[in-house]
Amino acid sequence: MKSTFKILLKLLILVILLLISPLYSILESHVKSMDVTGYFALERVPKQLDINDLSMMKMVRKEDIPEREIDTEKQEPVKEIKPIQKLGKSIYIYSTHQKENYKDHSTVMEASDLLKEKLINKGYDVVVEKSDFSQELRKQNLNYNDSYLISRNALNDALSEHQGFDLIIDFHRDSVPRETAFIEVDGKVYAKLMIVLGGLSPHIDEIYQNAATLFDLSNQMKNGIMKQILVREAYYNQDMSKNMLLIEVGSEENYYEEVKNSVDILASAIDEMMR
Repeated sequence: MKSTFKILLKLLILVILLLISPLYSILESHVKSMDVTGYFALERVPKQLDINDLSMMKMVRKEDIPEREIDTEKQEPVKEIKPIQKLGKSIYIYSTHQKENYKDHSTVMEASDLLKEKLINKGYDVVVEKSDFSQELRKQNLNYNDSYLISRNALNDALSEHQGFDLIIDFHRDSVPRETAFIEVDGKVYAKLMIVLGGLSPHIDEIYQNAATLFDLSNQMKNGIMKQILVREAYYNQDMSKNMLLIEVGSEENYYEEVKNSVDILASAIDEMMR
């Protein structure tokens, strides 16, 4: 009887010790936080959420969540950038009268750079002369009328350095009134173009054939954009190569935007001529 009493007493002491120990609190908290299915009970939701909003929530297993579908139709296709196809042909552009400007003070040099960009994008190797011809005139004590002597020297150096070109352009602008300097086609204004030939050149026949081809192609693209070819009793350095053309793009009465429109046409016509 005494041994039984002792056993019961020990059990009672163990229960009391368990109740007052931290282990009991931990076990009690863990048991309350779990429901019979092993999911966290809703009473463990953070206090900042409204329990009424959670009353309609369902416990969802991870494997029950469907994979997110991607709407491929809404994705914009990646634009393919086509590499420039090199044609193996070279073009040299210079301006004997580099200071010639347009109505908004843009110059033929800027227009030459634009033509270069257009032609490079079509596959041509293009060089634009950047030597300062005005400075050379001053250094050699020459005047504006001697400009063709300076540009001739630059052209000679370029021909020697590059072993020739498939096309050489002396880029100018005309000096005529506004009414004869532009054409409007489909609501777009273009600066008129004109080719000037040096009739004293020994290459006049070959040069004229190139000029006539470019004249036809340009006017086929925009009827009336190119004026009639002008032949003068001069050389304009066209004795140095049969591949030369002096091209006037607009006049001092044209705005640069009109010149840009015409350079687009000129580049396309040159491309057609040289292919």
